Amino acid sequence: MKRLMSVLWTCCVGLLTLLVLDSTAVFAGGKPASGGGGNGVGKVCLCHVPPGNPGNAHTICVGAPAVKAHLGHGDSLGECNSSSACGGESGIACPTGEFCKKEEGFCSDAAEGTCVSVPQLCPDVVDPVCGCDSVTYDNACLATNAGVVVLHTGPCVCPSGAVACGGTTDVRCETGQFCKVPDGFCSADAEGVCAPLPGSCPPDSDPVCGCDGVTYSNACFTDAAGIPVLHAGACTPGAACGGEGGATCPTGDFCKPPIGVCTMGAPGHCATPPPVCSTLHDPVCGCDGMTYDNACKADAAGVAVNHEGPCDCCQQTMCGGAAGTTCPSGSVCHKPEGACAADAEGVCMPPPVTCPPNNDPVCGCNGTTYSNACVADAAGVAIDHTGACTP
Repeated sequence: MKRLMSVLWTCCVGLLTLLVLDSTAVFAGGKPASGGGGNGVGKVCLCHVPPGNPGNAHTICVGAPAVKAHLGHGDSLGECNSSSACGGESGIACPTGEFCKKEEGFCSDAAEGTCVSVPQLCPDVVDPVCGCDSVTYDNACLATNAGVVVLHTGPCVCPSGAVACGGTTDVRCETGQFCKVPDGFCSADAEGVCAPLPGSCPPDSDPVCGCDGVTYSNACFTDAAGIPVLHAGACTPGAACGGEGGATCPTGDFCKPPIGVCTMGAPGHCATPPPVCSTLHDPVCGCDGMTYDNACKADAAGVAVNHEGPCDCCQQTMCGGAAGTTCPSGSVCHKPEGACAADAEGVCMPPPVTCPPNNDPVCGCNGTTYSNACVADAAGVAIDHTGACTP
């Protein structure tokens, strides 16, 4: 029920948030923020509780654009009380309309905290926290609004009413759900709870290593792939490949050389193409001469990264054309789709080191169907059209 109320509250206050943040004259606690230090009309005063130091709560006044972020991290609208200590040995209770806010993880009634105003407005951002009542709230502000101390950042591992799965339960989650296990538990018999698959994920870059050995942009993307998180941070590089030994990678993996190394057969380490990537726009130039939105999308295509930033078309070597210019050794003439004429012009690019195993047929200008465009590029064959060749 608390979770349902949390969702309903989020829906109701979303519009209010926009109305408050878009207004030109913003009020805090029914009064316009004013006073020294440059706090004038157009700013909002909040009670800020520093993480790990609830006894040092103090009033801050910020510009309207920053209010949403502060509320999402548990700050509350209105000024702090001058005498705000609560709980602990004193056992002091907070007045009506206020909540004893404690340091994250301190759920005991004996823990000391600070009285803060119960927020009447919370942002509609999804930054889950687990409350001391074992209920997952969309953000810390909503937990404070419900009068619940935050147990830890992230959703509850075993929320109230959740269906246990994996381990000895032999329970399969329903369609649209996956079995979410605690971070670091990669065993096939690890036990977890059924959780809904995320419909979308934020573009934040906060890499985690999945139990499948793939680095994901953030933990939400591992959930979307139904993969447990092995640990925070990028995965350790896999086995060595390429180089003098010419070691190859397992099927489905590709040999990823260091950034800036585009030589075919260059030494690198085996990496698995990530199944999903963030929409974060942080362009990189691939060794195939194509610009990718971010390095993850280059990995997903099985393409090594030449350099950060978009490719510079002016530095590419032209080939083909009326002069029939050829490319240097180790490169192939990459032509636009449909450019099958003998005098069609293209650009010299190194062929892909390896190609992903996905089946997305293209028809080559030689009349042969290739499993995907990367395989055609590796063969040095221009693409006539997308889809299999007509017999």
